[in-house]
Amino acid sequence: MINIKILDPVFKPLLIKPYHHYREKLLNSLINNKSKNYILIKAPSGYGKSITFSMYFDKLNASKVWISCPQDYFDFDIFLNHLIYTLSKTINLKIFNDDSKNNISFFTEEEKVVELLNAFSSFKEEIFIFVDSFENVIFEGKNENLLKLLLNFIPQNVHFLFTTNQEFPIPLTKFAMANNVYTIQEEELKFSFDELKNYISTKKINLSEENLLELYQLTDGIPTFINILTTYIETTDLKKYDELIDSAKKIDEYINLLTEVLSEDLREYLKVFSLMNEIEPKICKAYFNLKNDEKVHESFEKLYDLNMLEKKDPHYYYMNEIFRRTISKGIGEREKSDICQTLFNIYQKEHDYYGQFHCLLNMKDLEKAYDFFFNHSELLIKDFSIIKKWLDSIPTSFFTNNIELYYYRGVIEEKYSMFDEALADYRLVKDNLDKISDKSILENIDTQIIGIYWHQEKYEKVIEMGNELLKSIPNENYQSLTSLYNLLGTSYSNLSKLNEGKMYLNKAMELCERFNYIGMKPWLLNNLAYNIFLIEGNLESAENFFIKSLKSFEDLKDLYGKALLNANLTDFYIETQKYDKAKEHLKAYEDIYLETKNIAYLPVLKILQAKLEVEKNELKSAKKSLMEAENYYSRSKFLQANYYFVQSQYLLKKGELKESFSTVEKAIKIGKTIFNKYQILNFELQKVRLLIHLKQFEKALSYIGKIIQIAKEGKAKLILTQALLLKLFLSKSFNLSSYNEDLKTFNELLSDNNYQFILQKYPEITSSIEDLIEVNSGVKSPSLDTSFKLRFEDAQEISYLESKKALYPKIYLFGEFRLVCGDKVLTMRKVRNQKALELFKFLTLNYDQWIIQDVIIENFWPNLPFEKSRQSLYVALHDIRKRFQEFGLVEEYILQKNKNYKFNSNKVYYLDYEDFILHFEEGNNLFKNKQYLKAKEHYLKAKKLYSYGLLPSNIYDDWAIPKIEDAEKSYLSILAILYSLEKEKDIEMAENYLDEYLRIEPFADEMNIEYINLLLKKGERKKALDYYKYINELYKKELGTAFNSKEISYFVKEFQIY
Repeated sequence: MINIKILDPVFKPLLIKPYHHYREKLLNSLINNKSKNYILIKAPSGYGKSITFSMYFDKLNASKVWISCPQDYFDFDIFLNHLIYTLSKTINLKIFNDDSKNNISFFTEEEKVVELLNAFSSFKEEIFIFVDSFENVIFEGKNENLLKLLLNFIPQNVHFLFTTNQEFPIPLTKFAMANNVYTIQEEELKFSFDELKNYISTKKINLSEENLLELYQLTDGIPTFINILTTYIETTDLKKYDELIDSAKKIDEYINLLTEVLSEDLREYLKVFSLMNEIEPKICKAYFNLKNDEKVHESFEKLYDLNMLEKKDPHYYYMNEIFRRTISKGIGEREKSDICQTLFNIYQKEHDYYGQFHCLLNMKDLEKAYDFFFNHSELLIKDFSIIKKWLDSIPTSFFTNNIELYYYRGVIEEKYSMFDEALADYRLVKDNLDKISDKSILENIDTQIIGIYWHQEKYEKVIEMGNELLKSIPNENYQSLTSLYNLLGTSYSNLSKLNEGKMYLNKAMELCERFNYIGMKPWLLNNLAYNIFLIEGNLESAENFFIKSLKSFEDLKDLYGKALLNANLTDFYIETQKYDKAKEHLKAYEDIYLETKNIAYLPVLKILQAKLEVEKNELKSAKKSLMEAENYYSRSKFLQANYYFVQSQYLLKKGELKESFSTVEKAIKIGKTIFNKYQILNFELQKVRLLIHLKQFEKALSYIGKIIQIAKEGKAKLILTQALLLKLFLSKSFNLSSYNEDLKTFNELLSDNNYQFILQKYPEITSSIEDLIEVNSGVKSPSLDTSFKLRFEDAQEISYLESKKALYPKIYLFGEFRLVCGDKVLTMRKVRNQKALELFKFLTLNYDQWIIQDVIIENFWPNLPFEKSRQSLYVALHDIRKRFQEFGLVEEYILQKNKNYKFNSNKVYYLDYEDFILHFEEGNNLFKNKQYLKAKEHYLKAKKLYSYGLLPSNIYDDWAIPKIEDAEKSYLSILAILYSLEKEKDIEMAENYLDEYLRIEPFADEMNIEYINLLLKKGERKKALDYYKYINELYKKELGTAFNSKEISYFVKEFQIY
């Protein structure tokens, strides 16, 4: 019997240390795919494959084993020995009668595979077999077929998980077709920018967002490079950020050691690659005078296998920034110049202007670089991150001698939202036009300045200056005319003048088409989509124009335009509930942000990310995104408004209704200064939605009516459809007469414009009227998010909800008088006949009794002759009835019988005064029966109704005074009882109740004593003494006597106040 050696260390995963970054996204994807039989992590060394699997192994709660395959030791047979051994010892899986290591070696590889499969089939639990560094297993001849046999016939409960840096030894195509393979590749293993930020924060390294972007580009998100740099940073006292980049020098030795062992030709390849803008096979082939592509590809693959190159796809290779910097730094200046000159000549033949300019920058020839840029500025300026770096490196003296550079720096500053700086540069150019020969700059400088005012949202100024400039631009200068028409069109649109806006944008588009002005066309496509089609609700045209615009920007290699369109498409697809497409464009936007390191893109990225996460109910992630946007959203009013809007949506989903409402109010206030009156309606819809959740139905009806009116005026079909959905909910609640007409319009808009996604956008509203939509239109509602509902029990309580089946009056006597009926509101300011209004208040105040005619006349017309006073009474009653009819109320709400009058309490109505009395009396009954918690509920409802008093505008009217005093007495009683219930539980709340009580009745001896004792209980002696002095003086002044109490007198003596 052969004695075999088992290596016990291979059965242990890597130790997870505190500094390891938890790869939550990767682990979640592994957990989501744990049912698959084959999981593969394939990537070069340095991507954290083993540590990722170790984290998953640690997290997994199941039967599991681990095998690490050491280099130059494992063949397939030894691998099988270790697998059988650990399965037996770890999870007690019996493969042979005796699974001792000596007995295992007795069997052949075929027998081991067969017995493994037999054992697997009898084991009912889930088994997870982790195999790390599987590329180290040596396969010979039949072993590949045995591996196929093993993997082909494992049962569903057995899962193999492999890491490898090479191709898997057998094809997994068949398993992949059966959706039974999950693969993670190198791009997924790289740290995302957010992961890098989180990782750096755990290291207690303080870096700005800009510095982090630089670090991310330097490391390319590869875990190994991140660890190398952060380890150095942790052990070095860095005084400034420049030293962080310099710290890359400290790993020069490490990289140089790697490159020293390479062959001379590979080292030469690395030098050339480090000086190229992009590693292109045809350029390399020309540089090295190679006859075929195979040699080039072979060299690429060798360097890739050695982790010197990375690749994003089989044909696109690139060099990590750390390697690029280190290797290019090691090239002598003469040699570097020679390489760059040769590359320049090749790029010149290929008409690659970016490549040529990159070579000139590496050659550090400022004059040549400037001349080249000047000749090709229209193309090169599109790669604005590179141009910004170059401009930032140029001495000020060179700017002074070349004024044109200020113009181009202004263009770049615009891209980075540095509008004040751009305006300063443009003005400097304007003041020095005599020193400029470039015709394009001379023609465009005025338009550029107007464009800055557009960015600063000064649209009236844009229109004023633009219309004046139009007079001086000749027709043949189509470029300036097109730009100016675009600025005027969007400015008119932003000022809600859509017809003028559309006219100027169409004029600009006509010029683009006539002169094939491709540089401006994508901007006009975007502006027509955003400023016209979206407002009109023409979604098909909006989407089509957005996509065409993006394609044009991609063809032009305009990163700024690509960023804008990806942001707009992200928002468009979020609004239309196409989340997968939104995610795709958001990822493209993030990639541009990371590539350009333009910090102006960060708040847009995080606000859109939060918006998408809120819509998908990923509230934890949304909270994080909003927090990350918090430090940057103040850069513009546009960002502020959108930040608050998304935050309001988040708070609504969290159920924090009042906070959500106040937040959307902020969004609307800011938004009204930048959005036109149609665009702001999106925010107004959120406000109405919240009013419904808060059960403020009358206010909601009032707002929705205005929204519908403005939407119809602007032919804004999408807004109108959403507004009608919200109104249908309110109409259903109040049985409004407009319901059937609104329903018909809604259904027509829904079906004619493919707006079905609106039903999903407001799931809590749709679900309450879903049956009506389906019955009346045949429109089948999509599956709705049932987790988000109208939760009135958590919202502000309004008692009239209990009888909402008909249109009825709601009368509010506490606070300012209001009579609400459906979407109509009557206040004191809207009534001409004040006596009629006062009479109506009087009758409702005495809703439970008949009032004789003489009492009414005595109170309201005491100084008129009887006949005239009686006539005035009849006129007032007529005015009341007429106003009720105007509200759509045909019922008689004022009864008359034998010269007696009464409010008709037999009809459906709501009266807050009656509600107050009922809650107060019910609270008293419960309190007497010692049901304190239930009593408290009623007292709090009555307290909320009281507002700032009963009929505050009638406190001096004899007919109102008795009721006002009774209500105040009841309210003081409520405050006293609430105080007594809270003083031993919540001392702060108790103090609030006492404060309010004493503001109304400052001469209540008992409550003053309670207040002083409460302050003493809290240890606030100074405050207690001050209050005693204050109340004592008040008593003397107003009552002519001192405030007296044995208890308080003792307190005064103890502290020797007097």
